[in-house]
Amino acid sequence: MDRRHFVKNLVLSSGGLALPTVRSSILRGRTPDNPPYPAKLKIQYIREDIPPFEIPVYRGQSYQDTVPDTLDIAERAKLGVHALTSITDPAADYEVYWAASFFRNPPVMSHDFNDWVQICEGFQEALPLLRTATGDDLNTQVDRSWMEAFLKCIGPDGLLYVPLKGRPWSRLNSTELDPLWKPDGTSVRFSDDPSLGQVTSGEVCARALGTLTVYYLRDRNPLWKEAGERMVNRLSSLAVQKGDYCYLVGGFEPNAKVGQRAEMPVGLIAEEWDGRLIQGLSQYYKATGYEPAREMAEKLTKYFRYHAHYYDEQGRFLWTDSDRQSLGWGLSAKGQVLGGHGHGHTIGLLSILEYATAVNNRDTLTFVKSSFEWAKRQDGGFGVSALVGWFPEWYLPKYPSCEGCIAADMIALGVKLSVAGLGDYWDDVDRWVRNDFAEQQLTRVDWVYRLAERQPRKPVAANEVAERMPERNVGAFAGWSSGNDWTIRGGIMHCCTGNSTRALYYLWENIIEHEQETLRVNLLLNRASRWADIYSYIPYQGRVDLKMKAPSKSVLVRAPEWVSTGSTDIVSKVNGTRRPLRWQGRYVDLGAAKQGDTFAVTFPISERTVKENIGPQTYSLALKGNNVVSIDPPGQNGPLYADRGNYRKDQVQWLKLRRFVPDESIRW
Repeated sequence: MDRRHFVKNLVLSSGGLALPTVRSSILRGRTPDNPPYPAKLKIQYIREDIPPFEIPVYRGQSYQDTVPDTLDIAERAKLGVHALTSITDPAADYEVYWAASFFRNPPVMSHDFNDWVQICEGFQEALPLLRTATGDDLNTQVDRSWMEAFLKCIGPDGLLYVPLKGRPWSRLNSTELDPLWKPDGTSVRFSDDPSLGQVTSGEVCARALGTLTVYYLRDRNPLWKEAGERMVNRLSSLAVQKGDYCYLVGGFEPNAKVGQRAEMPVGLIAEEWDGRLIQGLSQYYKATGYEPAREMAEKLTKYFRYHAHYYDEQGRFLWTDSDRQSLGWGLSAKGQVLGGHGHGHTIGLLSILEYATAVNNRDTLTFVKSSFEWAKRQDGGFGVSALVGWFPEWYLPKYPSCEGCIAADMIALGVKLSVAGLGDYWDDVDRWVRNDFAEQQLTRVDWVYRLAERQPRKPVAANEVAERMPERNVGAFAGWSSGNDWTIRGGIMHCCTGNSTRALYYLWENIIEHEQETLRVNLLLNRASRWADIYSYIPYQGRVDLKMKAPSKSVLVRAPEWVSTGSTDIVSKVNGTRRPLRWQGRYVDLGAAKQGDTFAVTFPISERTVKENIGPQTYSLALKGNNVVSIDPPGQNGPLYADRGNYRKDQVQWLKLRRFVPDESIRW
């Protein structure tokens, strides 16, 4: 049973506050200093002595500005910093609470074995990325504590081990560690070895490699590079070699050996143990040129594509018998050939895309594009809505909920495929980020308390915490959302927060780009940069302003999706004077710019009403431009699109906020 099946059982058993108010009252709150345990826990790491290190200051220019009150990825990234650092437990070296249960009275967060999402779902990768984008210094004690614990988890063999002793919840709901390999090459079930103090897997180390790479790109400290090399070498030695492909199986004790009869994993568990490791290896190879990382990524890619029974030749998702477990909602996957776990497949695609771009493997790039195209089709019978960016947790007819992880993955794939020149998916990305993805981030908590009040009272267990639980989760991402409701069961499984906050960085990074004296705006969203600041009036008005900070020979701005290529309806003014423009594909070339120039690009925008199937339901959506401004029927628990009435007005609302432009960004 994998973690995503398990969390359903765990979480099921166990209108008033707008975003500006969140910024002032909740976002600046610190992590509580009174954890549920009476004293700091004595966690038994695999080592206590760690090398000295520093976390460099996030340097850049910070200044006050007045900006249209429209979607701002940097502001959402600040909320992401809040969530990543505020759901932590100071008594446990700021370990995260992995799950949040809203259908409880009081609502609670809970510890269990799956707190390791902190590493394997990218919390420690996403946090420095978001701080790079925002310069935000909220709860910086968490960064230091996380990295100290991270280094204490690296064993003599180079792998990162999850400590089991000193963490009272460490074996609660443990998953994905069978078979557990021992030093003599035999294996046992994890539950059969209660004396075990440390455990790891390919899944744990995958995003650990990504974290080491991010830290190395920031300061070039050889500490991170050397740790990465040792991790790659040890992982390679544990892999089962099958000619031109290889794979990892199960969990590992320190000094483990893998028996020759290790059964090749297929289906979702193949992605968990092996698929996502491809990305960490490829990121590390891109940053360091370490050839063994490339070699292992290549072998794992061949295994994952051709032997794991996870995709067909066209990239369509496949079911395997091991994945046909209880899916909830009274649904069954019996007889289904195409489909399976959404995020499991899309994070696999992200991983092999990372490898393919690192080595320019055109065949694999084409495969990823084909699979992505299939995943976003609305006519496949899975309830996908490419209009708003809603994708089912499981690709199964009538599946009612979306997992934040897959929404984030699909945005990341759309961005990365577009940047790589493998397609033009900026319109998809624009729709998805403005609608379902933006709504999946928790920005208000009044409804959480109302929902909890409708539940029977239940005592708070020793591994749970209720103190300011909803407020501490502001900035986190939904685990089970429908087309109109933030949650229809459970609450949050924070794998979604880890993956979605990383997607925020991909978006922020690629809104604007500058290369060879050409400035290109890919997404019409607010953004501060070293080249120009963007002010997006969408959807109040069809207008985007650019204030130039540096000269450019050419300024290219992508036209909104509803404006036809070549249309004369789009108008450009420079310093108040109309300037002719010319079309380059879906971009309008505004010509050269001097430092200090102000561009105003205007175009029509209007409201329309459409019928849209999202999951098993049909909704009536009012859209202004690409923004959903209302949905019918509305949600009952945490209604989506509930705060968008102002968008229907033509008068822009403005915000005063602090913008940040980093001295250096991380190409990620």
